[in-house]
Amino acid sequence: MEQTRASKIRILLADDHLQVRGKLAARLRQESDFEVVGVTTNSIQTLQEAQAKQPDLLLMDPMMRDGLGLATLRQLRASLPNMIVVVLTAVVDTTLKIRLKEMGMEHILSKGIPTSELLLELRSAAGTLPRFSG
Repeated sequence: MEQTRASKIRILLADDHLQVRGKLAARLRQESDFEVVGVTTNSIQTLQEAQAKQPDLLLMDPMMRDGLGLATLRQLRASLPNMIVVVLTAVVDTTLKIRLKEMGMEHILSKGIPTSELLLELRSAAGTLPRFSG
């Protein structure tokens, strides 16, 4: 997805951890090229908000407590195929990574990633920068 200089990358943030959600949303709002269009705390909210707001990019932890994250990602891939999905999760084991890749997820990141690298990855995923290779 190519972004013009005047347009912002519209992001929906989905995470069930209050501190992660708050810090990520605050940090993204500091960036002039990002617009946080919604923040959700569970899979059902995420599905509803994504369909209603149709963000450019969904930044989501699919391992939310409700246990519906992977099913929600499948539904969103089917209903919003042009929406970019960046997975940000605490545990990225091989099995999860394989399942996510099979679903077409290209951007799978650990919550331990430094903020500067996360921002680069988001811009890269949205097509505004080359993909980070560190």
